[in-house]
Amino acid sequence: MKKNLLKRIAYKAGALYSISPKDLLEAVKVCHVLGHHGTASTLGNFSKAGDDPIQIIDEHRLASDFMACHFPSDIFYLSIKPPALGFNADHVKTVAVTALKNGQGVHFDSHDHIDAEPTLQLLKEMINKTGLPNETNGRWRYGLSIPSRWRRSLSDAQWAAKNGVRIRLIKGEFKASNPSEEMDPGKGFMQLAQQLAGQVPEVAIATHDHKLAKAATTLFKKTDTAIQLELLFGMPTSKMIALSKDMMVSTRIYVPYSDILLLYGAQQLLTNIHKIFRPGFVELFLNYKSKISRIVSAM
Repeated sequence: MKKNLLKRIAYKAGALYSISPKDLLEAVKVCHVLGHHGTASTLGNFSKAGDDPIQIIDEHRLASDFMACHFPSDIFYLSIKPPALGFNADHVKTVAVTALKNGQGVHFDSHDHIDAEPTLQLLKEMINKTGLPNETNGRWRYGLSIPSRWRRSLSDAQWAAKNGVRIRLIKGEFKASNPSEEMDPGKGFMQLAQQLAGQVPEVAIATHDHKLAKAATTLFKKTDTAIQLELLFGMPTSKMIALSKDMMVSTRIYVPYSDILLLYGAQQLLTNIHKIFRPGFVELFLNYKSKISRIVSAM
């Protein structure tokens, strides 16, 4: 009930005060600007119930082709949300064929805990249909988000490492189906980092927790695993970018697009309400609107 009420409020507020990128065009423009400044990106649709999966497929293919025409393949990859595509292997393969043709990777985002197993099975099916997760030159083709708050992630990470899948290491937003299947996100993050260090071709450390990111990066730097700091567009990034320079690792920006980004922002507000008076909270919300507006209006 509360979730549905929040959705209705967010949709009505969004009509009066939009948050960008609200559609594919704005998102691709942001990725284009980032690319011209030498910053890698990934793009993903924050879908809602009722969205047309065929439209999402077409938008991802268009984004892949556009970025391939302007930048080297390692500057961009696609992030897909399997639930939005109905866990349909043919839908995902259509997107993957385009991206792989363009030399770009395809990343499987994390969602609800109950979606973790079908997402993993879908990834396995894609690997069977389209070939190994890595090319002969070592460039990755498939990636998977691993939430550190789930106990199952330890075995999921082990499978990904064994099969050469690139990992995006995240804390995770969605609770496990049963409290017994949860673990402390911070401790789990470092436990997964220790398990994966030197065992995967590349890992994205996707957290805005500076202390945690530094500890994980330090651990991975001792191995031959390639590292990127992956940051969500619109969130405060100054400390994380400074960390990337200090640690000499690259950054990549996740650019989400949707007309429900205001709903996502409201969810973050409710989740982090206890942080309202901490430094950086006001910056987060003011920065989100102003940064996107400046970049999109400058196109």
